[in-house]
Amino acid sequence: MIPRIFYFLQFFTLFTVTFASTEEATALLKWKATFLNQNNSLLASWTLSTDSCRDWYGVMCFNGRINRLNITNSSVVGTLYDFPFSSLPFLQYVDLSMNQFSGIIPPAIGNLTNLVYLDLSSNKFSGKIPPQIGSLSHSKLSGSIPAEIGKMKSLENLFLQSNNLSGLPGLKILYLYSNQLSGPIPNELGNLKNLNDMALSDNQLSGSIPTTLGDLMELETLYLYSNQLSGPIPSELGNLKNLNDMELSFNQLSGSIPTTLGDLTGLKILYLHSNQLSGPIPSELGNLKNLNVMELNNNQLSGSIPTTLGDLIGLKTMYLYSNQLSGPIPSELGNLKNLNEMELSDNQLSGSIPTTLGDLTGLKILYLDSNQLSGPIPSELGNLKNLNDMMLSDNQLSGSIPTTLGDLTELKTMYLYSNQLSGPIPSELGNLKNLNDMELSHNQLSGSIPTTLGDLIGLKILRFNGA
Repeated sequence: MIPRIFYFLQFFTLFTVTFASTEEATALLKWKATFLNQNNSLLASWTLSTDSCRDWYGVMCFNGRINRLNITNSSVVGTLYDFPFSSLPFLQYVDLSMNQFSGIIPPAIGNLTNLVYLDLSSNKFSGKIPPQIGSLSHSKLSGSIPAEIGKMKSLENLFLQSNNLSGLPGLKILYLYSNQLSGPIPNELGNLKNLNDMALSDNQLSGSIPTTLGDLMELETLYLYSNQLSGPIPSELGNLKNLNDMELSFNQLSGSIPTTLGDLTGLKILYLHSNQLSGPIPSELGNLKNLNVMELNNNQLSGSIPTTLGDLIGLKTMYLYSNQLSGPIPSELGNLKNLNEMELSDNQLSGSIPTTLGDLTGLKILYLDSNQLSGPIPSELGNLKNLNDMMLSDNQLSGSIPTTLGDLTELKTMYLYSNQLSGPIPSELGNLKNLNDMELSHNQLSGSIPTTLGDLIGLKILRFNGA
């Protein structure tokens, strides 16, 4: 009797699982029938005569129930109107990215209560994010980010980038970039205490940056660039001790750079450029010993360049151009041995060019143009053997052109125009075989044009006028 009961239970369980799988498969086939391209070769395996768990492209099961659906980049043209949200209760992983799905994201998406991964990126969805996304949570959507997004209890990854989006505690990744999101950043996002990465860039978000973002103690990446954000940078962002990458550029942020950003000692990338920031560069930024890239250009920053920036020994890129900086270039910048790019142009810097810049032997780009620099061009710049571009134009530099500049054999661009340089053009400049553009005009140069310049066979632009 017991063996018969056991056999019956086995049969009943098998029947139940098989029935459930068939029901789920039928629901997916009804959805597939709405696709505009029925001849899709990748989904040709989706038929009732095949096993959905073993044979269907992009479908995986657990205990006979569909729990993963991955048809990314499958050239599907369709909508989610007939997606069987209610018929797939065990679905945990959905990736529909890089297709041509359009229309709205239906409110029924809230029925996928077991979902832990959702990727709808690179489609053509439209409309608002449904508030029902708060029951869980890429595409052309519009409107504001709903506060309900802060209620997502179990979701770990949410990707919504490369769309036109115009509406939890466990969330680790929040990507809403490259949409048409508008309105303010909700204060409630500060509740996402486990968040590692937040990307809200390339939208139309406005208003100030919420101070509550300073509560995201696990945050490693913060992308808010290319929006319409205004107001000051909250000093509370200095609490984000795990932050590696902060990008707030291309907004309308104003006020001074908070000194508390100097507490972000793990920071590797700091983009604050293309805003309306004013006031001095905080000397505390010299504490960011792990910083690789600092871009503060295109603001209204004033005062002198802090000598403490010479402590950023890991720095590879320093962009301070197009501000209102004044005073001398600190000799301490010669300590930045890993620097590849130094751009200080379009400021009001004065004094001489430090000879210590000749120690930056890895430098490829040196832009000091459009300042008020005076004195001679240091012969030590001839040590910059990897230099590709040197722009010292539009200053008040005087004295002769150093013959050592002929050692810059990788140089492609040399702008020395609009200074007060005098004396002959060094024949050694004929060694610059990679030079494309040499502009020495509007100086007080004298003597003959060296015949060695005829060796610059790659030269496209040569200007001596007014020299």
